[in-house]
Amino acid sequence: MDIAGERSARPAGLLGVRESRPVVVLAAFLVAVLIGVAIGYTTADRGAGDGTSVNASGQPAPELTPALRTAPWDAARQPGRAHQMRVDDEPNPTALRLALSWTVAEQIRAAGASTITAAQVTVPQGMFFGAIEGADAAHDEYWAIGRIQVAGGVNRPAAAADPYVWRRVGTGPWTIVRNGPNACTTIPAALIHEWNGQPAPCAG
Repeated sequence: MDIAGERSARPAGLLGVRESRPVVVLAAFLVAVLIGVAIGYTTADRGAGDGTSVNASGQPAPELTPALRTAPWDAARQPGRAHQMRVDDEPNPTALRLALSWTVAEQIRAAGASTITAAQVTVPQGMFFGAIEGADAAHDEYWAIGRIQVAGGVNRPAAAADPYVWRRVGTGPWTIVRNGPNACTTIPAALIHEWNGQPAPCAG
């Protein structure tokens, strides 16, 4: 038996194990990173104008909270009073319409059309825009009523029926109150009176 040879071989074998261990750890780390990247890529929203209603911090997505002009009634409030408004009088009318499109795209995605983006949803001319005064700016209610158009070959589910009624409270996000045949029953009576009856998008 070659005892000396066995003793001399043993440290070499142990050295080989010690050298291979960092390589295995590094390989496992790289595999974990690649898996994480793959999961992130497949679950991320990559469409233009796409996204959810809240961001990672739980705050509303900025696309849903476009700036509004200072309310003309701010200096002489009468809570409950209704006002007819114009989208074009707002600081960024395009951003306001895009916010409404975001809410609809999100709803259609939830119904199964996972690839739709806000850029494919249009709120055409003819929408109605108004407000109900609150006790302060944080309680002002903004309302929008309109129809939508969906481009890009996306099948519009039955759940996305016209008309749409949206609301925003203070500086909060725009949200869909209701859509479909009975949506206009949610519009405050004061606004209906201000508009001299149901707005056009509610008809037919």
